[in-house]
Amino acid sequence: MKLKKFLMTAVLSGAFASGAFALDLAEDIKTTIEIRPRWENAQVDNNGFKTANSFTTRIRVGTKLINLGGVEGLSLFFEPWVVNALWKDYRPEKSGYELIPDPEQVRINQVYVGYKAKLFSLKVGRQQITFDNHRFMGNVGWRQMAQTFDAVRLDLNPIKDLTLNLVYVGAKTGVTDTKAGEKAVWVFAPHNTYIGEDTPVNDSLLFRANYSLSAYKTNITLYSYLLNGMHDTYGLKVNGSPTITGNISVGFWGEVAYQKDPTLTDHETVNQNIEAYYYYVSLKPQYKSPFGNVFVEVGYEFLEGADRGETRGFTTPLATLHGHNGWADAFLAYTGVSNTYGLEDFRVGGGIKSKTLGKLALRYHTFKADKSFPGGGDKFGNEIDVVYTKKVLKNLTVGAKAALYDADDEARNAGVADKDIKKFWVWLTYRWSM
Repeated sequence: MKLKKFLMTAVLSGAFASGAFALDLAEDIKTTIEIRPRWENAQVDNNGFKTANSFTTRIRVGTKLINLGGVEGLSLFFEPWVVNALWKDYRPEKSGYELIPDPEQVRINQVYVGYKAKLFSLKVGRQQITFDNHRFMGNVGWRQMAQTFDAVRLDLNPIKDLTLNLVYVGAKTGVTDTKAGEKAVWVFAPHNTYIGEDTPVNDSLLFRANYSLSAYKTNITLYSYLLNGMHDTYGLKVNGSPTITGNISVGFWGEVAYQKDPTLTDHETVNQNIEAYYYYVSLKPQYKSPFGNVFVEVGYEFLEGADRGETRGFTTPLATLHGHNGWADAFLAYTGVSNTYGLEDFRVGGGIKSKTLGKLALRYHTFKADKSFPGGGDKFGNEIDVVYTKKVLKNLTVGAKAALYDADDEARNAGVADKDIKKFWVWLTYRWSM
């Protein structure tokens, strides 16, 4: 405990004290601070663990040295994070309680050298990598510690409205301090790998091309994510939010992807047999009313299961999984690791976003498999999610959120998402920059 407090003090003191020294190395410096205290409650019926409660605080201090050494466009970004817990009735801080994956940690979450020119930008070092809606590559930013990658990222802008992303991933750092280890069979969001290890995800390649149809507020995206020792994913996405009339716009999203055996097999620990599809479609009409932007949404997401003897179904182990398939996280490990029976997620929702009233959103999910369970049936369950956020001061936002998952009796035949789950959150977020 004394060591942890010492490290917290040293990291934060060093971040603040570095300003004067940094100005000797660069032409300018930008500092950002975020403090996010949060209470979380997690209840899972008949799970053998007591109800979990946590009160944790995330502190992140980012320092960017601009025009490093007088070189135009060259920068250094350094960002330590601290996660501290005042209420610790949760695993992994205390045994016997439900899991809340926000252990106390002190970490240099990001540190990278960047270079930005007219036609390209480059980042080398530990960094967050997010694409689109985080379904395939995310920072898991909902947790108090983010997921980062030791990577080289090159972004090209060869012509107007066209962006090309090329990324080499050397290793990943998950949201906890759990190490995957050498010869790991599968790497999931919480786990860490180290550069040079013979571990899945190390030495992966990511390719993405996005063309923006600015006049129609629409994007067309092609991607290829080659995860070493895991799988290849190839996909096409079209999304946007064109204006129909002065007060009405329609957000839409259409995506299809195919997943197969890995091309990069340096870190393949078992012979993979993967062939699965992914589909996602959604519509989100929005109306600008005198009270704020009122919206409704309807969507359908399909992740194919392992129904032809494959190693696993369609999985997204590097995603921000909390943002998909319900905030209760009933399917978090399932879609990240195995997805044996597949998953169909039909969702409807709506809400309002107003400067004076805040943002209120409600969503209802119904979940089923795309193949029958061994004991019969294919229904997983239903879920209601609700969130409210409000900016109360220039730099201060308050929020509250709830997720209520109701498992269907048939889910017991799959042993997946077969228990009722209730989760609640209340938080504050303070952000300041100079």
